[in-house]
Amino acid sequence: MKQIVLNLFRLLLLITVSLFTASSVHAQSIVLKGRVVDAVTQTPIEGVSIAVKKTNRGTTTHANGDFSISVEKNDVLEFSYVGFESKRLVVHNADAVAIALNPQNADLSAVVVTATGIKKEAKRLGYAVQTIDATKLTKAREADPINALKGNAAGLAININSEIGHSPGIIVRGENGANSQPMYVVDGVPFTSDTYNINPDDIETITILKGPNAASLYGFQGKNGAIIITTKKGSKSKGIHVDFNSSTQINKGFIALPKYQDLYGPGDNGKYAFGGGGSGPANYRGGGAIGVGVNDYDYDVWGPQFRGQLLPQYDGKYDPTQNYTTTFADGSTYIGHVQPTPWLARGKDNLRKFIQAGLLSTNSVSISSSTEKTDVRFSFGNTYQKGIVPNTQLNNFNVTASVTQRFNPKLTLSSYLNYSRQSTPNIPDVQYGPNS
Repeated sequence: MKQIVLNLFRLLLLITVSLFTASSVHAQSIVLKGRVVDAVTQTPIEGVSIAVKKTNRGTTTHANGDFSISVEKNDVLEFSYVGFESKRLVVHNADAVAIALNPQNADLSAVVVTATGIKKEAKRLGYAVQTIDATKLTKAREADPINALKGNAAGLAININSEIGHSPGIIVRGENGANSQPMYVVDGVPFTSDTYNINPDDIETITILKGPNAASLYGFQGKNGAIIITTKKGSKSKGIHVDFNSSTQINKGFIALPKYQDLYGPGDNGKYAFGGGGSGPANYRGGGAIGVGVNDYDYDVWGPQFRGQLLPQYDGKYDPTQNYTTTFADGSTYIGHVQPTPWLARGKDNLRKFIQAGLLSTNSVSISSSTEKTDVRFSFGNTYQKGIVPNTQLNNFNVTASVTQRFNPKLTLSSYLNYSRQSTPNIPDVQYGPNS
């Protein structure tokens, strides 16, 4: 009997201790209240998910961003919402808290711009597509923004044109031929002008559409693919923003110059005589008109050897009343009206002295503003390019303006203006022969 009473006493003591412990734990629970807002706009966010880590407890914010949740000291709360960065909070007391969530940068690879500016999820498209962030175009500057795509897009072959003011040759995914250039679309509008006219600082994204299915978006014009350019609209946050970007690049020309001979001058078969610069008979040889002298139309360097002998040259005095006789190494002669001068090499470093340092200087300033219903942006850009050959330069001035007005969720009006002015004293033609 005594043992039974002792066991009952122990059982009652155990129950009492358990109830006391549970009561103590429950006494540490607190009700935490607070509000969640956008860190940029300071507006309340409705529907934010709030979870107590390592438990099944949680709640969401109301329309005014307020929330209330039962927690314990040292609990960890996790705040998450689509489009915003997640945040954690360690509970220390029952004081009301204010949580500010930072907007999360949009994943440009998940949403792409297709025909007429329509945005679609890349994973839902039935054709190959790639989007490039425009920040890559301004880190390493190119005179033409399309040149900067080289090496940044799969299936896109870009042949950069060495001529100033000329756009590159582009082939999208194995297309070939002279007419294989893709079409360009700027903010949903086909673009037929020179891509030099686009300021890289105005570009937000570039989307490359490949394959025949992509071409169907623009019909026959897009049969070789399409490059979709989306420009910047307003600012990323409310208020007025001013951005300035300036860069300068110097091009020293060739890393190494090719070897060239300075033993023989212009001409052919060891013969050359300048005839006064006049045109000869109305026939052609090698694409150039035959001059009145001997081989003075020839660009080859197989003329007489430089030995200081007297030959009629461009710097000789022209006198129509005088006849000068020149005898070549093979014994043949030439009679002309240009006084012969010493036939000498004019310098081994002529090419090195002729080539100058190239320059690419860009300056751009933009003013943008955004409100809940209106986005406005104005930009001014100037690109100055000087070639490594004297008297080759290009000055390109750009002015752009864009206004977007959102009347309601289903009606938006967008306008875009781009004015470009190019000026140059000389446009070189980098081809075989003196075509400039």
